[in-house]
Amino acid sequence: MTGLAALFGEASSLRRRLIVNILLAVGFCFALASVILSYEFYEHLAENRNEALAREATEIAGQISPAAPELGLDAGALRFQGDGGLYRYTVFDEAMRPVIGGEAAEGLADRVSDAAMGEPRFLKLGDTRTGAALIVEREGRRFVVLASTAAGHSEESDLAELMHEVSEEVHWLAIGIAAILFSAILATRRSLAPLRRVSGEAGAIGPGTTDRRLSTAHLPAEIVPLVTAVNEAFDRLDRGYRAQRDFSSNVAHEVRTPLAILRSAIDRMDDGPFKHDLRNDVHRLEQMFEQLVNLARAEALGVTAFEEVDLHEVALRVAQEMGVAAMRDGKRLAVTGAESAKIHGHAGLLAIALGNLLRNAINYTDGTGEIEIEISDTPAGWHVLDRGPGIPDAQKAQLFQRFTRGETGGRDGTGIGLAIVKSVAEAHGATVSVADRPGGGSVFSFLFPSRSAPPIRGCL
Repeated sequence: MTGLAALFGEASSLRRRLIVNILLAVGFCFALASVILSYEFYEHLAENRNEALAREATEIAGQISPAAPELGLDAGALRFQGDGGLYRYTVFDEAMRPVIGGEAAEGLADRVSDAAMGEPRFLKLGDTRTGAALIVEREGRRFVVLASTAAGHSEESDLAELMHEVSEEVHWLAIGIAAILFSAILATRRSLAPLRRVSGEAGAIGPGTTDRRLSTAHLPAEIVPLVTAVNEAFDRLDRGYRAQRDFSSNVAHEVRTPLAILRSAIDRMDDGPFKHDLRNDVHRLEQMFEQLVNLARAEALGVTAFEEVDLHEVALRVAQEMGVAAMRDGKRLAVTGAESAKIHGHAGLLAIALGNLLRNAINYTDGTGEIEIEISDTPAGWHVLDRGPGIPDAQKAQLFQRFTRGETGGRDGTGIGLAIVKSVAEAHGATVSVADRPGGGSVFSFLFPSRSAPPIRGCL
C-alpha cells in the first residue's frame, strides 16, 4: 500500500470517499465564504472611501478664510494642482466656478444644487472616480468643497488592495486548510474504527468458531441493521453447517459398517476370480468414500486451524507411509531439495494432498522407477516428479476438477484425488499445476505464496 493509500485509503474505499466528500463540502463553504468576504470587502471599501472623502472635504472647508488671499489655502499645492496624492481638492463659489483646484466634471452644479448645508453629497466622477461635495457658508459667502479620488485610482487598484490583504493572511489560510485536512482524516478514521473492529471479528469466524457473532456495540445506527442481517445469515449458515456435519458423521457411520460386513463376508468366500473382483470393488468403494470425506474436510478448512508446518517433515512422513506400497509395485520414493521449508497451514490435510499426488504418481509410473518429492523453499512447496506417460496439454486444464481422470490406460481411480489436492491448495492460498518432465513423465507442483503474503482464502 502506498503512502497516499495508507493516509487516504484505497481509490474505492469508504474512507477516501468520506474524506473527499468532507473536503468538497469544506471547499464549497470556502468558496462561498470567499465570495461573501469579497462582496463585504468591496462594500466596506466604498463606505470607508466615502467616509474618508467626507473627512477630507470637511477639513478643507474648515481651512477656508474668505478674506484671506486664495481663501487661506495654498492654491499651488500638489493636492490642488494634480493627481500625485490619494485625493484631489477643488473649491467652488456660489456659481459653481472653481476658485481653487481644477475639477471640471460635468453636471456638478445640478448634482449638488439640492444638497443640504453641511451634509456631504457623494458623487460618481467618470467611470472609476468618486467624490464628496460639501456645501458650507463662511462669512456670508457660500462655497462648495469637492474632495475626489485621484485619476490613477481604478478597480484594479481595489483588487490589488484586496490581494494585499489576503496575502497578509495567507499563512493562516494554509494553516486552516491543513487543520481541516487533518480533522477530516482523523474524523474519518474514528468513524470507520467500529467497521474495522467488526471486520476483524468477521475474519475470526470459521469452522472452529461458528458460534461467534459480530458485535453491534458502538456501531453507527445506519450500520447496525446490516450487521444484524449478517449475524442472522451466520446463524443460518451455522445451522446448515451443523446439519451437514451431522449428516456426514451419520453417513460415515452408516457406510463404514456395511462395507466392513461386506469385506468380512468376501473374506469367508472361497478363493477365486470372483472373490478377487469383489474385493477390488470393495476396495474402490472404501477408497472413494475416504476421499470424499477428505474432500469435505478440505473444503471446510479455515485459517483458524492453521499452524506452522515444515513441508520437509510432511514429505518424509508421507514417503515413509507410502514407501512399502511403492516398493511392492517396484517403485522407489526419494525426498530431495531443501531440508526445511516452513509455512502456515494444516499439516493433516497437506499430508493428504501430498499422499494423493504420490498415489497418482505411483499408479501412472510404468514398471520400475523412482518417484521424487523435491522440496522447494523459494517459493515454499513440493514438486512431485514421475516417469509416467505424461498428461496431454488438452487435459491439463481440467485435470484437477472433480471426477475428471486422464487416460488411465486401465488404471483404477476415482477422479477425486487431484480435486482434493486443489481444494487443499486453495484453502492455503497455494497453487497446484502440472507440467511435462524432461525425458518423459510429469511434474506436479504444489507451491505456496511468499511468506509475507497471507493466504488468499480463509475458507473454501
